[in-house]
Amino acid sequence: MSDLDDELADIFRQEAVDRLDQMDAGLLAVESHGGSGTDVDALFRHVHTIKGAAGMLGFDDIRALAHAAEDILASVREAGAFPPELAAPLLRATVILRACVAGAPQPVDGAIADLTATMAALSAPGTDAPRAPETTAPDAPQDTAPQVPEASPPHASEVNPPAPPEVSRPAGPAPAPAALAPAGPAGTAPGGTPPASTAPARSTSRARERPLRVPAEKIDRLLDVVGELMLFRGQTIHAMGGDAEVSPEFADLLASGGRMLSDLRDTAISMRTLPLTVITRRLPVAVRDIARETGKDVELIVTGAETELDRVILESLHDPLAHLLSNAVIHGIEPPAERERAGKAARGRLEIRAVPHGNLVEIVVSDDGRGISPEIQERAAREGSLTEVLAQPGYSTAPEVTDRAGRGVGLDAVNSYARSLGGSLEVRSEPGHGMEIRLLLPLALALLEVLLFRRGRAVFGVPLSAVEEVVPVTETLMLEGRPALNVRGQALPVADVAELLLAEAPPLRERPPALVISAAGRRAVAVCDAVLGEHEALVKSLGPLFGGIEGYLGAAILGDGRIALLIEPPVLTLRAKRALRMPAPAVAGPAAAPKILVVEDSFTVRELQRSILEAGGYPVVTARDGRDALAVLDADPEISLVVTDVDMPRLNGLELTRAIRAIDRRASLPVIIITSRGSQEDRRSGIEAGADAYMAKPDFNQQALLATVERLVGR
Repeated sequence: MSDLDDELADIFRQEAVDRLDQMDAGLLAVESHGGSGTDVDALFRHVHTIKGAAGMLGFDDIRALAHAAEDILASVREAGAFPPELAAPLLRATVILRACVAGAPQPVDGAIADLTATMAALSAPGTDAPRAPETTAPDAPQDTAPQVPEASPPHASEVNPPAPPEVSRPAGPAPAPAALAPAGPAGTAPGGTPPASTAPARSTSRARERPLRVPAEKIDRLLDVVGELMLFRGQTIHAMGGDAEVSPEFADLLASGGRMLSDLRDTAISMRTLPLTVITRRLPVAVRDIARETGKDVELIVTGAETELDRVILESLHDPLAHLLSNAVIHGIEPPAERERAGKAARGRLEIRAVPHGNLVEIVVSDDGRGISPEIQERAAREGSLTEVLAQPGYSTAPEVTDRAGRGVGLDAVNSYARSLGGSLEVRSEPGHGMEIRLLLPLALALLEVLLFRRGRAVFGVPLSAVEEVVPVTETLMLEGRPALNVRGQALPVADVAELLLAEAPPLRERPPALVISAAGRRAVAVCDAVLGEHEALVKSLGPLFGGIEGYLGAAILGDGRIALLIEPPVLTLRAKRALRMPAPAVAGPAAAPKILVVEDSFTVRELQRSILEAGGYPVVTARDGRDALAVLDADPEISLVVTDVDMPRLNGLELTRAIRAIDRRASLPVIIITSRGSQEDRRSGIEAGADAYMAKPDFNQQALLATVERLVGR
């Protein structure tokens, strides 16, 4: 296939998925509330356009199945009414069409036979409202059984999706009014005449609204460059002594450049965002299928679907939403008869609601079902948080294990997901009154508002959304044998940040500042040396070198060149709770820690290594390459260990190690090599050069480094 054919096929797939999404929403509305001629016209246009484009591109299976669906819709249009019973076979056809469009091999003969039988019943004399079979056709693929489907990730280039089409709606609420996707150019009727509702002016407007398609990699690269520019600007101002040390004219230039850079940053971030509807538009069909399988009647309402989130967040949000919706239908919503006995409407109500809050967005999944049991309510009261009870690994309220429930992976997975993004999860429920699950997520992953603070020589940051206030630690009280602080009438556990992060630091001063953190349904007080203020951080991934560190969202490079490690808020609140049940650590007397030299040509990696080692209690000096390292070693006799990369300019890590071993007074100095070169031959070369330890970056983690350092320096 040529490059042009590939491009046309890609455009076809995107438009077909949009049209199938709209067909699903329209068919669900018809099935629930009945259909009109306008509904039939819209459905006919969508399937006709899919059929025509598939035929031109040689997708014969798609064309044949779309043609069979088109025949039914044409007959219904001639009859002037849409029997709701026809929605089920057409929904089964859209499931198979979607799989074919995605490239999955699907036998369509069974689906065509299903539609042909429906067509025959529709055409039978005296038949006004044929009833379509409720079971899947014999030859239909097995994976079309009702289940929450995996979302197709939003196309990386859809940086500015078009507005929803102007389609008339039947009276009454639809199951998912906000979950409709954009439509492509309208199709033509079989005779070649454009549908009456399609005017030339709309076509022209639609062409102007066509999105610009840019690969996601280019957008990410643009954001990286913007981040580097912001870092360069901050370092420049810091090197000049700050804004107060420059002339007013130059300060104005810096301010102007800062504003333009902020605009560029905001634009780059907005190009990474897509509306929530990208993943919610197919959920109404999934909920309908699960409800039918479990003998329930459920309506899904999606509000705020136009809310935009970072593309990376959207790509990973579908599975957590699928967990929550499945749990709500299976565990929460009662069968119709039980609901009526409880004085509720027979049809259950599920809602997904998205509400922006500045740089955060709140995703709420609620139902009007049975809620939690009194036993769970009592347990949550004892343990302090309903969220903590229901999100425990392996915990399940299902009485037995089935293919859909009872394995205890739902809320635990959702909670872990929210924490990994720097967000939080909260569960609210009362017996008999439904359940509400709130996910608080950052609007954009690349940009995070944090509060910076210092403990020892290390700088940390925590998402500002998790910080209630900053308070001085004056008089403490004892709670279960551990210190606590009275904050506005509530006794909260208080702990040293260094203790919570398993790091070493000097003793705290009197009346130190502390952060009141709220996360994972709990509150705690984390004490530090100094609060440095708010910061809008461009989040850097810790990458493979520090991928094994638990409890961190990433890192931010500050204007003065320091690295701030960004902490998951639940790490502080949950560890503070557990610390209450542990004996207080013994306070060791002051001792001079061994000094470490970090040799690395990458500024980011070098500063990250320094931050980790300083958090472990070691003083650190750095060098950019082997030649700089030798100069530092010559000038500083207190250095007790060297951590070095291999690939560096001027003098690489192997050459540096050999040079150290050739210096009599430094011959026994421990050397750790940390490099991306992980083959056995590379390891052998490092050991032969004289390294005491060799660590490959893909297998590296913080604990391994600190343990190796401790072993080599005998601390």
